[in-house]
Amino acid sequence: MTIDLHTHSRVSDGTASPRDLVRAAAAAGLDVVALTDHDTTSGWAEAADAAVSLGLTFLPGMELSARHEWRSVHVLGYLFDPEDAALR
Repeated sequence: MTIDLHTHSRVSDGTASPRDLVRAAAAAGLDVVALTDHDTTSGWAEAADAAVSLGLTFLPGMELSARHEWRSVHVLGYLFDPEDAALR
């Protein structure tokens, strides 16, 4: 099984649409792809639809921007509720 758990679409700092990113993942032979755009879930629906049509497993995720003391850090999270008020 081939998996990529860290990808970005043009919804954040990638270059492809969520749909095209998933198409490229399928063309590359991946079985599972996670969309982890920075601080947004807005590409999830488009990516999920593309994954279903291509027989690929889609894992919704996000790269969350945070601060630890003076340092900027990014944390990858998966399978959370995008409607959670505290997260928003």
